[in-house]
Amino acid sequence: MSNSSSEHKVHFQPVEVQAHDSEITLKYSEKRIDVHLGFLQINRHYTVTFVMQDDLGEDLTFDPLQNLHARVTKYEPTEDGLGHQLEMDFHAHREKLIQERVSVKSITGNGNYRDIVLHARVLGKGKGTPALRNGIKCSQVDDDNDSDVTDWQGFD
Repeated sequence: MSNSSSEHKVHFQPVEVQAHDSEITLKYSEKRIDVHLGFLQINRHYTVTFVMQDDLGEDLTFDPLQNLHARVTKYEPTEDGLGHQLEMDFHAHREKLIQERVSVKSITGNGNYRDIVLHARVLGKGKGTPALRNGIKCSQVDDDNDSDVTDWQGFD
């Protein structure tokens, strides 16, 4: 077995490379919008900005405590009146596939809503640095909790 560095590189099939897009992907179903963010890095907070098509009216409401790892921070109606530009905070708090749901509702109280489900593949520590899609910016890096140093003195 050789020790060449190529053994540790990630290789993608040609179809996967063609399918990769630098834009956030939105997929719509009845009352749900799946927002695919691509690869992110663990212990990072991201600001995610995208435009969704909806019929919720000009003003929205949402529960800021609904989800600990994803929340709407800002919204504004699109100029054409066919949706909203949303800004969200997303915390990549664990490795592998993460799905976080946030509901936004029409402020008119007519029961009209959309469930926004953010999907991300989160790379663990030392697994690489992903190229972020357009509309995603790293806003905060959490402290490394894997420190070998501790103040705990143990049991007497």
